[in-house]
Amino acid sequence: MEMGIEIKDKVALVTGGAQGIGLGIAKAFLDAEAKVAISDRNEETLRRTTDDLQGHFGDKVCGIVADVSVEEEVKKMVMETLRKFNAIDILVNNAGLGGMNYFWETPVQDWDTVININLRGAFLCAKEVTKFMLEKGTQGRIINIASVNSTLPTTGIAAYCASKGGLLMFTRAAALELGPRGINVNAIGPGSTITPLTEGFYNLPGLKEAFLDRTPKGRFGEPEDIAKVALFLASEYADWVTGQIIYVDGGQSLLGLPRYYEGLQQAAGTEQPY
Repeated sequence: MEMGIEIKDKVALVTGGAQGIGLGIAKAFLDAEAKVAISDRNEETLRRTTDDLQGHFGDKVCGIVADVSVEEEVKKMVMETLRKFNAIDILVNNAGLGGMNYFWETPVQDWDTVININLRGAFLCAKEVTKFMLEKGTQGRIINIASVNSTLPTTGIAAYCASKGGLLMFTRAAALELGPRGINVNAIGPGSTITPLTEGFYNLPGLKEAFLDRTPKGRFGEPEDIAKVALFLASEYADWVTGQIIYVDGGQSLLGLPRYYEGLQQAAGTEQPY
């Protein structure tokens, strides 16, 4: 990806970097001559992606198996990154997941899993990386991948909305605390983005039209759309940008979102009279 932006020899840690938006960001950083550690909790997916990236970028990339909701695994992930590259200049908190159910029908365990990955995980990763940055005096960047759902609710994803809303406020609070210490903290709010995990959902009959009708740009996002903004935030061009969320959504936040769960039920022929 040629943007005229370089982060040459900077070291980035991208969680959830084995596919989708995280992989798009990792590739953009590598193209900009950074060194990148990607993490994922799926060992097989991580291995395949790491092998592919190393075929193009050699030892400038490594893969680390980690569940970001587990503190000890996060500590190990950070230490492995430091052992490999001796630094961390950029953290991208991208690891995340969702779910689909009305909140009153959501098992507590499912709610906790979403909150733990999306919000607790970002906190744990930022905590460990920040301690290193402060110790070394690194003028670092923390980029949290939030969502249009940080501020726009819709049905069936209450846990996801809560986690991304919390991530936005964590971004702002962390930016207040770290700004005087030379570390910028920002968020990106992707709209409906096509990834291997979302492609089937967004292409369901009726849902595709509903989403595109509320997207002024008339198309779904691609991981590269988010990666371009992440690269900007990681670069020197964003030196005076902190505590912000940049929506990369084709204008969806102007019009709001369709009702996810009812659309899914309708597409599946299981609509319920709620």
